[in-house]
Amino acid sequence: MKEIILNKAKLKEEELTDVLEKSRIVLRNDNDELVFARFGRVYMLPGGKIEEGETPVDAVKRELMEETTINILLDDIEPFAVVYNYLRDYEIEDGSLVNRLVKTYYFSGYTSDDTIEYFNLTKNEKEDNLRGFFIDIDEGIELLQDYNKDNPRAAYLAVETLKVLEEYKNLNNEEE
Repeated sequence: MKEIILNKAKLKEEELTDVLEKSRIVLRNDNDELVFARFGRVYMLPGGKIEEGETPVDAVKRELMEETTINILLDDIEPFAVVYNYLRDYEIEDGSLVNRLVKTYYFSGYTSDDTIEYFNLTKNEKEDNLRGFFIDIDEGIELLQDYNKDNPRAAYLAVETLKVLEEYKNLNNEEE
């Protein structure tokens, strides 16, 4: 498993005021396209927060089952990467600022589904029009490189996802 540390803000462990753990998946279909999610003006890989008592693999499965009709097969029950993303003065939902570590486990998997339907969304997900779509990996990378630089969430997720997709491509090239 590759560990990726993103700490542009040079945060130290003792400066952290918040830690959030998430699980996401690089999910490909029969056409070798990936599933991307768009939430507001932010692009990301599907997944979400790890709930209390869940393992990272349980969380990624739950997130996909809760929100979509997609059936998945994981390539491995171990993540291929974990990202430690340190964010200084990150604004959370209530408007306050935190020094946050977002630790995200990334899995890879496969789906034979060719459509994505969302249901059982939270109020925020509905308001921000959460949508999923299939995209070629190189087109997805291009989309992420053109992220909304004025949106801190878009910025951190774009940089993180680009690093993860680079690692995913490296692993797949090694297997060939």
